[in-house]
Amino acid sequence: MKNSMTAAEAVVDALIEEGIEYVFGITGDTVLPLLDAMYHRQDEIRYVTARFETGATSMADTYSRVTGKIGCCLFHVGPSISNTVLGAWSANKDAVPLLMLSANMDTFRLERNIWHEFDVMSVFSNFTKWQGQLTEAKDANRIMRTAFQAAKSGMPGVVHVDFPKNILPNPIDVESTDLSLKGGAHSVALANRPRPETWAVEQAADLLMQAERPVIIAGRGVRWANASPQLIALAERLTVPVITTEMGRGSIPEDHPLAGGIVGHFGHSTANGLVREADLVLGLGSRFLNVNTINWSLISENAKIVQVENDPLEIGKQYAVTLGVHADSGAFLDDLLARLDADGLQVEGGADHPRVKRVAELAADQERRYYDTDLDAVPIKPQRITKAIEQVCEPDAIYVLGSGLHTQWAHGIKIRKPDQYHLPVGSGTMAWALPGAIGAKLAQPDRQVVVCIGDGDFGMNAQEIETSVREGTPIVIVIYNDCSYGALRVFQKAHYGGRFLGSHFGQTDHVKLAEAYGARGERVEQPGDLVGALERAAAADVTTVIDVMIDGWEPHYREDEFAAFHKF
Repeated sequence: MKNSMTAAEAVVDALIEEGIEYVFGITGDTVLPLLDAMYHRQDEIRYVTARFETGATSMADTYSRVTGKIGCCLFHVGPSISNTVLGAWSANKDAVPLLMLSANMDTFRLERNIWHEFDVMSVFSNFTKWQGQLTEAKDANRIMRTAFQAAKSGMPGVVHVDFPKNILPNPIDVESTDLSLKGGAHSVALANRPRPETWAVEQAADLLMQAERPVIIAGRGVRWANASPQLIALAERLTVPVITTEMGRGSIPEDHPLAGGIVGHFGHSTANGLVREADLVLGLGSRFLNVNTINWSLISENAKIVQVENDPLEIGKQYAVTLGVHADSGAFLDDLLARLDADGLQVEGGADHPRVKRVAELAADQERRYYDTDLDAVPIKPQRITKAIEQVCEPDAIYVLGSGLHTQWAHGIKIRKPDQYHLPVGSGTMAWALPGAIGAKLAQPDRQVVVCIGDGDFGMNAQEIETSVREGTPIVIVIYNDCSYGALRVFQKAHYGGRFLGSHFGQTDHVKLAEAYGARGERVEQPGDLVGALERAAAADVTTVIDVMIDGWEPHYREDEFAAFHKF
């Protein structure tokens, strides 16, 4: 029987088959055939209108981070798709499987410098994992099938498909012996997890058993493989401390006796101390990027390195390694645990084991230095916000962090679950966190979602509060307000003799702004009022903005280390 679907209908059908529940976007005339196809299937897929294109990409990005599914967004030609460059690049930096769909002008009008024309294919080729352009309707299923596989296989990433608008209404019927044009857009079953070679697993086990001070760095590979239970089992079996990258945070609960927290420039002193002392580092999908190694200065020259990556090109890219393993982190952990079982290998732990004691010692010192301040002072100390959040918010609350001075303080919140913490660490993008939280709430509507954000970051995309209200996704927004781009202001004070330019801006009444969009707002100036404001926000059925006036000059306990990040 012939398929009477149009190309637009086939694309929407492909999204539904793939299990994509939400499409985030900004509309325009070129995308109307796709929106019309979605209109007729609203019980199967939902379109969410954002207020700015970067907001839509952030919603899809964080939805993917929380669920592990492909995030999807859709944009009009020219100004619309050009506004997504920041969001697409940010997602690709963190290896997030994001499907970017754009609708272009008619094929016969392209490359004639017409109104709205934007060379999207050339621009997006610089920061996408794969992209394609539909040139004939009959190829719709094949191109979508390829896009899905590219987004989620190997090292996940951003893929882009462009649809000239005159192709979308055409039928995909084809009379041909070419079966590639007749297949569906969804593969029935896929095995995308490469297993390690047996000899490599055996060698990894030997290296771990021989090490005196081993440490595991769990990256995004552990989270995407849903391998947190195996990671914890390995750590406990061999009594090996575990630290994480930002993308791997929550792979082990941060109150576990073997958990050292986040490693790197934006990390915790416990984690950094453990890496500096390690004689063996096992990286699981960590990629060893500069932000997590403080420009590759943390790992000792004498340490042995075992690197496990599902993209073989990442192995040895940053460090010469003792053992490189091309494998999915979950498959590697499964096979390693099976090998340890078969050989009866174990390292008896307990509170008195030197490795456990060392984690506890470093963590106690970190806690002491982090809170070494007057928590009752005015303006409010950022550490006081950490205490209030931990007191009020649910143990499984999802935290979405912005970029800026406040990030170093919000990192103090304990994370216990793999899907609980989200930050655009690879790019340091601002204007991401607030809309990202909406994507997180849509992904997990029954859980609290808390945005920790600076006032500079908040001001870049505050209009998405209206999206949150309209979509019925109540979130808690905590603004660390110092009326400045605080990180830059601190840098100018420390390194440029206090010559401030470009780092200050005026005060905004964030309470009135929140109310104008239909949300709640509270301004907090006294530390004793924080808990009550958070309790009211957590109980509200609409988004709440809590504008906290902080001491932007509070020195961070790792302040002396930060300069090392700018050395090469």
